Amino acid sequence: MSVLEKDLNPNINIGIALPMDYNDAGGFFPGTSTTLTQTSSNIKNLLLTNKGERVGQPDFGCGLLQVLFEPMSEELLDTLYSTIEEAITFWLPHVIINKLEVIPDNVEPNQLNININFSLTIQPNVHETITLSVDTPGL
Repeated sequence: MSVLEKDLNPNINIGIALPMDYNDAGGFFPGTSTTLTQTSSNIKNLLLTNKGERVGQPDFGCGLLQVLFEPMSEELLDTLYSTIEEAITFWLPHVIINKLEVIPDNVEPNQLNININFSLTIQPNVHETITLSVDTPGL
């Protein structure tokens, strides 16, 4: 069965949705029913995991939270952009990044907003956007 056939079958879960939570409807964790939805969870997981945090894969992650303790500057934003792009390209090669923005929040000075518009190599015309807001204590 191909990936697209699995996406069209409502009885097949592709993976586990994040954040994990108890699901009364038929299992312990809520599942994702499409590859695009699962990839959204995978991107969030990748970005919020520090290198060395995942057992058995010490290079997995983005190190995003470690970089965020630096003083806010254009150089930092460029570094974060490159770090995110490199991590997604390496760990999720089936993802096409259409637009990536790393933006300081206008209201909350200790927060960064990361907007990623992406598609998949199996469906390049179908887009999904995720936004992560990351608090940076002490900036």
